[in-house]
Amino acid sequence: MTALSTHAPSTTRAHQRRAFGALVRTEIRLFVREPMMIFWGVLFPVALLVIIGAASGDKHQKSLGGLRFIVVYTPTVMVFTLAILALNALPAALAAYREKGYLRRLSTTPVGAIRLLGAQFGIIFCVSALAIILLAVVARLAFNVPLPQNVGGFVLAIVLGAGAMLGLGTLIASLVPTPRTASIVGSLLFFPMMFFAGLWVPRAEMGSVLRHISDFMPLGALVAAVQNTEAGHWAGTSHLLVLLAWAVVMCLAAGRLFRWES
Repeated sequence: MTALSTHAPSTTRAHQRRAFGALVRTEIRLFVREPMMIFWGVLFPVALLVIIGAASGDKHQKSLGGLRFIVVYTPTVMVFTLAILALNALPAALAAYREKGYLRRLSTTPVGAIRLLGAQFGIIFCVSALAIILLAVVARLAFNVPLPQNVGGFVLAIVLGAGAMLGLGTLIASLVPTPRTASIVGSLLFFPMMFFAGLWVPRAEMGSVLRHISDFMPLGALVAAVQNTEAGHWAGTSHLLVLLAWAVVMCLAAGRLFRWES
């Protein structure tokens, strides 16, 4: 009896792992089949970085703390890919799965609906991380932008920033009824988030009030943290605490409000 009872949970866990692996492979194939997400999440940021770098030249600007524009702008482009995938791709996908009943049906299988969330989170995080690495390499090779010198602080900031944005994306999916609405809400949040990240006006050129607001926004804090690591400094405890607070609050809110059924 003891041998049977010990063997059964082990077999169940093995089935769950295999089912989860199959789910991840399926989700990756579905993601790759969405060319617009690949374009906006990976290709467009790289093209934007190259265009800005070629157009801005090598002039050091006093208004940017004596830095070149491309150096200041690179962290902003890095967070662009995380923002667009977390605020557009994730909410729309989860809302579609709930609307079609996939989440309800998955909850009765060995995979479990919660593992679908894990697969979505993992894919978006990995794609964002690869895009950020690609941007860092392109910026370094093409425009001599320094790589993050404080690697630990850089990685920690990216992980916390991803937690904050993925939590926010899941919260959007929790509150909206349809995939179309999820895309609209995600897009509406994307633009102010990117404004405070310095997409249109670099943080260094913002007024004091806007810069203080930016410091308490997830992407603003993330850009500031990445800029610190590029300069060889710690990411900044205050910036990391802001990212941690956003990640905890967004994930808790999403977990409490998420609906598995329409």
